[in-house]
Amino acid sequence: MKKMHCLLLFILYFVNHTVVFAQQEIRQPVFVTQQFIGGNLVYLTKEEDEIKKYTKEPFLEQLASHALEYENIQNIKIENKSGLQRRFSMNDGYEERVIRKVIYWLNNSKLVSEGIEETINNPSNKLTLNMSNGDVITIEPAYLCTDENNKNICTEKEGDLIVSNNQHKVKVISPDLFDWILVEWRKEPKGPAKEELLEEALYTRYLYQLDPSYSDFIMCPKIHIEPIDGDTRRHIVFASALNYSGHHGGDYDKLTFSVSDSNLTGLQITNVNIQKHISQEESLEQCRNFD
Repeated sequence: MKKMHCLLLFILYFVNHTVVFAQQEIRQPVFVTQQFIGGNLVYLTKEEDEIKKYTKEPFLEQLASHALEYENIQNIKIENKSGLQRRFSMNDGYEERVIRKVIYWLNNSKLVSEGIEETINNPSNKLTLNMSNGDVITIEPAYLCTDENNKNICTEKEGDLIVSNNQHKVKVISPDLFDWILVEWRKEPKGPAKEELLEEALYTRYLYQLDPSYSDFIMCPKIHIEPIDGDTRRHIVFASALNYSGHHGGDYDKLTFSVSDSNLTGLQITNVNIQKHISQEESLEQCRNFD
């Protein structure tokens, strides 16, 4: 009986220490989430999950893939620390060109993976993009700050911009957009110049010579005129424009035609052509060049 009692105590001691030993061997838990990506169940660590959430920011994801669409913007506002500001709306045909230009520069910017320079509370200039989905995107110069005589001196880093979306920030390099945000926005014309008004008036005159089915092609008209054989009374006119309905979504179509305009023989329309679904680059070219 005494032997049985000792054996029982030995078994209890062994089991107890085995459990304790096993508990000590358990590693710290790794926090994981699971997602279906491409039809497969993928397990992500906590850090990878944070990265996944970041890349799901629609604007930043489109920026990284150079696929931003200007139609997704309601308006943009540019302001400086002196209080000067301007707003450009998609509902204004001439201000829309400015928005298209800004998005063109963003799509052609270089996304930088290295560390973001400092931003300051009151930047010299700030661009705000108000999106159709309610998001607010801010773009401001990146700064380099140094300590000089116990003073923090900050200066803009040439060509570098900080793009912020929902508290996420990335750095891009775009010298053209950088210059525009700092200076060039103040030079944007308010409404059409006289030359553009004349170009539109001429284009409208020639467009009316076509069938009414072409009446939608009134966006970003361009006119190029050459004299025929040096005769100032006779001209050949090359006209082009985009369809206005493309402004409301989808791709643009481009109308091109030529006109022989003479006070001797009147107007003669030739070479009427419609190019379907032109590229974004070509539509930007039609609505003015962005150097």
